[in-house]
Amino acid sequence: MSWENKVIWQEGLFLEPHHFQQQDRHVAAQIAGVASAVTPYAWGLRELTLDEDLLKLGKIAITSCTGLTPDHVTFRVPQGDDHPTALDVPKGVANAVVYLAIPTRREGAVEVDLSGEARSAARFQPAEIDVTDTTGRDRRPVRMAVGKLHLQLALDLDDLADQLVIPVARIIEVRQDGEVVLDRAFIPACTDARAAPPLQGFLRELEGLLSQRAEALAGRLNQSGGAKGVAEISDFLLLIAVNRALPQVRHLAAIENAHPQAIYHFLTALAGELSTFMAADKRAPEFPAYRHDDLTNVFQPVFRTLRQHLSAVLEQNAVAIPIEPRKYGVSVAMIPDRSLVTSATFVLAAKASVPPESVRRHFPTQAKLGPVEKIRELVNSALPGVALRPLPVAPRQVPYYSGVVYFELDRDSAYWKQMTTSGGLAVHVSGDFPDLEMELWAIR
Repeated sequence: MSWENKVIWQEGLFLEPHHFQQQDRHVAAQIAGVASAVTPYAWGLRELTLDEDLLKLGKIAITSCTGLTPDHVTFRVPQGDDHPTALDVPKGVANAVVYLAIPTRREGAVEVDLSGEARSAARFQPAEIDVTDTTGRDRRPVRMAVGKLHLQLALDLDDLADQLVIPVARIIEVRQDGEVVLDRAFIPACTDARAAPPLQGFLRELEGLLSQRAEALAGRLNQSGGAKGVAEISDFLLLIAVNRALPQVRHLAAIENAHPQAIYHFLTALAGELSTFMAADKRAPEFPAYRHDDLTNVFQPVFRTLRQHLSAVLEQNAVAIPIEPRKYGVSVAMIPDRSLVTSATFVLAAKASVPPESVRRHFPTQAKLGPVEKIRELVNSALPGVALRPLPVAPRQVPYYSGVVYFELDRDSAYWKQMTTSGGLAVHVSGDFPDLEMELWAIR
């Protein structure tokens, strides 16, 4: 026998209250079944307001709340259901979860306690309301007995057998004066992120972090002047990920009924994508499995990872240093950050209207590099200066151009050590290199 089967209505049926109760159970079971199949985790709070003043008196009370019970019954306090009795929190309670509890519907159990006892285990509390005939002309009201959902507040220390529970808050401690201190980072079980200030607040925080990162990346790419080295491509791909996520975050933060499970799906996917660029091992972290009744511990690792990824300082691995032509065939590069001289690798890119192999073979012997104060001495005395070593391929941090030859500057040269106090790096090129173009890069 199933107490949720459909009633067979037929002529001559002798009606009993049982028939209507069975019909109610059947309809409720159909609604719950559809809700569970279509939307997972379709239970929790849609709105919650606690009485902040009563916390100072050692009590937890709900001012208003709406939502769905775990068996998919709606509740609205105070519009449709009475306030749960305020919960007196004993001194000494710490690290305790506060639940909104509802008696479980059980076959054969009394669902309405007509005695009106506050501590009753019945699912509904009796009440009377005046109902108007909405189709009659005289609109005559009739007093009718109704049942309001019996909502209670309880601690995880209490006996919660035969209760359906929704976690709504967490107590950190009860102070000596009796004041209850709540965990403001606690995320209650909800169907709408607006019922969970930490979740809604993080969406706003994430919007700001993504906006700042998009602005920084776009500025770097605009400064690169169209150069497309590996570093620029990495920035470009990261900007794609950030620009894709930003409108979605704004959408989730603005709409009603943004479910935590959908938000978790989005945030973990974003964290995994950003890990490609930000994590040392380039792997997505292993986040905890989604648990609707423990959202705080589910979301906190994701929040932490996203904050780390989006708060990391963006460093340019390759810094372009302009080379300006001066008199007598000398060009000068002013190094903006002297620390680069000792911490970075310098690469000179050269291109001329001769075969690249000719540049590779002859340019290192025809070019003199050294401190700008020493370049005349190097040229006149035929001293070697800072040596150039041809590179087989372009370093991944700098842009690649067809026909360009890349040289690494020898940092072990005595003249290179003088660069720490020099006004800049001077380059003098002799020989025949028509249409010579040069670029200097410092690679951290």
